[in-house]
Order: sequence, then C-alpha cells, then structure tokens
Amino acid sequence: MNFRGELALKFTLQIANQYTVPELVRLAQLAHAEGFKQVWVNDNLCQRNIFVVLAAMASRIPIKVGTSMLVPYFRNPVDIADSVAALSELTEGRELSVGIARGDLARAGHQIDMKKPIAMVRETTLAIKALLAGEIISFRDYPASAAYHHIRQQQEFRLAFSPNAPVRFYCGGNGPKILKIAGEIMDGALIGNYYIPLVRARRLDFLLAIARTAAETTQPGKALFDVCELDVSISRDRRRALQFAKPYVAHIMMVLELMGFTPDEFRTIGIEPQLIRSLKEASAVGATLHAASTLIPDDAVTSCFVAGGPQECRDQIATLIEEAERLKFGQIAFSKLGPDYDEAIKLLRNQVLQA
Repeated sequence: MNFRGELALKFTLQIANQYTVPELVRLAQLAHAEGFKQVWVNDNLCQRNIFVVLAAMASRIPIKVGTSMLVPYFRNPVDIADSVAALSELTEGRELSVGIARGDLARAGHQIDMKKPIAMVRETTLAIKALLAGEIISFRDYPASAAYHHIRQQQEFRLAFSPNAPVRFYCGGNGPKILKIAGEIMDGALIGNYYIPLVRARRLDFLLAIARTAAETTQPGKALFDVCELDVSISRDRRRALQFAKPYVAHIMMVLELMGFTPDEFRTIGIEPQLIRSLKEASAVGATLHAASTLIPDDAVTSCFVAGGPQECRDQIATLIEEAERLKFGQIAFSKLGPDYDEAIKLLRNQVLQA
C-alpha cells in the first residue's frame, strides 16, 4: 500500500464509552507503540470531556493529539483558546491539532440550537487564532458567537499566557461554503465519516478543489494539509465486526441522501435506492439508528465502511489508501475501529497495514 502521509487513529468517545480515561491513555500508548502518528478525539455532551482526555494522553505519551471535531456551540472561543493553550504545555512542542466543525446533526443537532453554523465555525476559529497569537479581541468582530454565548461585545479579552507548541486548525464538513472557509483561514480540510462513499462516488476531487483554490487565492503558495477519516470495523470475529458497523452505516446512508446523493450514485457505491427509502420510512416512525440498522444487509456495510476480518479489510482498504495518495491527503485517520479497540489497533497495524 503506497501512502506517503501519516497514519493516525480517531477515538470516538460515545462509541468507546466502555473505556475509562486511564484505559484511553493506555490505548493511545498502544497506538504510539504500533507506529501511529496521532490520536484524534471527538467532542460530545454527556461523554468524557475532550480536553481532559487529550491532556491525559499528552502528559503521558509522545504522540500528536487533536480534536475531531470540536463543536463551537459547546463552549465559547475564549474558553477553547485557554484550554488549547494550556494543553499545548503538555505536548513537548508537538503540534496540537484543532479540528472544528458544526457538529453531527444526528446527535448534537438534537441537543442544541445550531444557529448560523458557517458563521459560528468561522468566527470561533478566527477568535481562537487571534487569542493564541497574543492579540486583544472584542466580540464586535464575532457577532454570531457573541450572541450565542451571551458575551458582551464591548468587553476585551487577551490570554494571560502563550501556547507552547504550534496549533493547527482543520475544518470539518463537506459543503462548498465550509470548504471555502477551510482554505481561507485553516491549515487543512478534515473529511470525516463520508470519505469512503464520497471517494467512490468521485465527489472528492471537486470538493477538495474548493478548499485548495480558496487557499491559493487567499495566500498564494499556501499548501493545505488535508486529513481523511476512514471508517473501519475490524475483528477476528467477522459477524461482530459487521454488526458493530451497521448503525453507523445506516446513519451515513441517510446523511448522504440529505447531501443530494442520486440513485445512480448510491448504486455506484453498492446501495440500492430502495434501502434508502426503507431507512427513511423507519426514521419517520421513530426508529433509532440501532433499530434501523437491522435493515442493513451484510453486503451493504462495505459501501461506507471497511469491515470484517483482517484479510478482507486489507483487500478493501488498499484502493481507498491509493485514492488518499492520489488526492494528496497528508494523513489518513482510521475511525470507529471496531468492537474491541485493543484488537483493532493491533490487527490494523500488523495484518492490514503491514508492508
């Protein structure tokens, strides 16, 4: 498998809820020992706090850490900036990666009011960057964020200390407006759960071009470091791996329909449109994702996931890694992983990704 970029892991905390913070640190240590360059952690309400988990990892393990994705509605930009700056003091000079995005509609969208998502991502990023650079800011320049977080626009803010490591920003989302922002003010785009179907439907060339053109227009010569998340569910127990993936496959399929995937595009990735109609009907009558996942046949799982035993995962993953190389991604972050993180990390490195 020819990929010249970095290989990383993402720990999705609501999926990995069985792991305590010390256990997550141990798993990050395993990731480092197996040669992965970074661990990303996601942001959720009612789950283990993202900054507590990252601080525990950064204080014990010489590996890059990052947020994927930080949700700007959960905490205000000043709170994020001082958390990031404090966390940077634990990284021994290694990059601290801040992935930021609106948040998942299926989860955060039911918990909070997602007003002005494009403005919130843009303003939050710009405010954090200014604060980390030692600037004095007021929220007159960030009206959407000020209104949402009830911050007085005339009040000035300045961090009392500086970050101790480089902080890079990565923009989540797959729409043209948010990808333009990625190119204009961030260090890269982070293509999340939809990398596999987007690449198979040949949508990614166009989407990445938006961010890269915006970067070149804003700052000639600026090169983005783009990251793709590759969803995988691997286990020696093939049945367990497939069952683990099915709720997330159901969610991805319904979001793809909202993104405007056509019947032909669904067929291209191996899904019959009737399955999408069945999922929508189930959702309309209140079915949970786990209930809807019973509609997903085994042969539909790999439309959106790399899933199964080690050898079949190796076979599935090869072309996806080749596409990441062709599309000039700087990093592949393996996400979801499977029902057992210990097993998944070891199988990925030693049986799937070995030379």
